[in-house]
Amino acid sequence: MEKGFWERVRNVLGGKEKRLRVVKLLLKYGLSVRGDEVYIGEKVKVSLKSIAEEAEVDRRTVLETLKAVSSDPLLREFFERLRPAGSSLVSVARVLGYRCLVIEIYEDRPGILAWVSSALAEKNINIMQVVAEDPNIYEEPKMYVVVSQDIPEGVISKILQHPAIKRVSIS
Repeated sequence: MEKGFWERVRNVLGGKEKRLRVVKLLLKYGLSVRGDEVYIGEKVKVSLKSIAEEAEVDRRTVLETLKAVSSDPLLREFFERLRPAGSSLVSVARVLGYRCLVIEIYEDRPGILAWVSSALAEKNINIMQVVAEDPNIYEEPKMYVVVSQDIPEGVISKILQHPAIKRVSIS
């Protein structure tokens, strides 16, 4: 997401960090806001209490955040349309016989996914799913690459040649 979006969010929230935690939680889970209610998808309501507990704020802060977001036309449209990205295979990769590369980076920059997918393609490894955490939401963002088989020797060292990649682990 571009910096202008985050500036607007901070502005609308009055720079209040607790409210920002609520917005980041909504984004993290793809939760949509309609008025003073929160949904997963179209019809499944999420309690404000649950959001408050996860964001480590009180219920009133959640409600104030929802009202602030709904008062701004751009943010209201954004959060009304927001939906979850779908099921993540990251934690169930091994159950399915897959492997998951967990990639940590020094800095966010273009080309990291292309580099990783190229290294995998050279060994004919099929990518099943990629989940990349947004550095605006996650303090230490990671990229998860779920692949269809074990990782052969040499692939990890090839991936680590990219200057922005700090660490790669396999789960």
